[in-house]
Formats: sequence, structure tokens, C-alpha cells
Amino acid sequence: MPLVLSVLFVIKLRCTLYASDIIKPQNFKGCCKVFPYFGISNISALIERRDRIVTLLKPDPDWIKLNTYGSYNGKVAGCGGILRNHFGKVIYAFAGPVSGNYAFLAELHGLIYGISICIKLGFNRVWIEVDAMLILHYLNSSKLFNAENFYLIRQLKQDLSNINFKITHIFHEGNGCADALAKLGCNYLDYCEFHEDEIPMVVKGLARLDRAGLPYIRHH
Repeated sequence: MPLVLSVLFVIKLRCTLYASDIIKPQNFKGCCKVFPYFGISNISALIERRDRIVTLLKPDPDWIKLNTYGSYNGKVAGCGGILRNHFGKVIYAFAGPVSGNYAFLAELHGLIYGISICIKLGFNRVWIEVDAMLILHYLNSSKLFNAENFYLIRQLKQDLSNINFKITHIFHEGNGCADALAKLGCNYLDYCEFHEDEIPMVVKGLARLDRAGLPYIRHH
């Protein structure tokens, strides 16, 4: 009997917390069987709200697209990036190591290196996509200050002043090619640059899926 009372008390407490909006439907992931105890009836609608379709958009004909990513695997960091034209065809890619122990530092290095490649190849209209929202915040605000990465952010802004660009956020699920390159970069001793026919096989496969418009599912 004490065990039954304890279970009933826990259920009542959780119902109270749910009714007070302290815990939400998202907290019940994988526990659909308990939904009725909390008065949740429209399960399919809740699941639908957690899912989002993510696809890689192609740039306009006179633009190229640069996707970059930074990775840290707990031991080493790396970055990578990929350039594609308006057909979604790969033009160039890169991957390399970063001295540091967190992903945001790798993100900065990857974006700076990617922009340097755009300048080297003569691309002046560049649509940049990153999944690090913090980079967008620093670029779009003159008031934000990051002492630790001050010089890298300043260099990034200076490099961007040499090209026409727009920069937007992309969810991680849609940035698979740059993610794969960054993971490879963690294992490299130096930066490697790839022409279209030299791109690592795993990245080439992902790029083909992106070009075909394959949608990715983002679970909230």
C-alpha cells in the first residue's frame, strides 16, 4: 500500500507541474503511454510540432554559397567548409585542424579560412551559412564584445568587408557536408583543400543528396 500511495503522489505532483506549465509535452519524449494521465490528448499534433523539414537552398546564379562548420570531439578541434554554385555543384572544399578545445573557436577559424578561399578564387558575391548563432550575433552587433576571440572576430569582419556577402543561419541537420569536413579536419595535421574531383567520398555522397534537394528532419 505505501508503494501505491507513493506512485499516486508522484503522478499527482507531475500533473500539477504540467498544469502549471513547469514541465511541457517535450519532456515526455518516448513516454507517450503516460500522456492520458496528464490530459494530453492530441499526441500527433505535439509530435508534428517537434519536427521540422530542413533543406539546403541554392544561391542565385551570380552568387556562390559557403557553408562552414567547427567541431570539437573532446580531444581535438577541426573546421571545414564547402563552396557550391547555383546548381548545387561543389566548387571547392577544405578541412583542417584548429588549436583549441571548443567548437566556437573552430567555427571562427573555419569561416575565416572559407572567406580567404573565396577571395583567392575571385568570388565576390558569397552567401554564407553557419549553424553557430553566436557568430551572427557578433557580426550583426557593434556592441557585443568577446575578449577571448576579439582578434579573430575583428579579422573576420575585415575579411568580410572585401566581398559582397550575406550570412544566414542553418540548422545543423542541413549542414552535413561542412560537418563531415570539420570532423575530418580534427584528424588532419594541416589544412587540406579539395577540388570537386578530390572531395572525400563521404562528403561527396552528402553533397549529391543536398544537390538533389533531399530534406532532413529536425526533431525539436
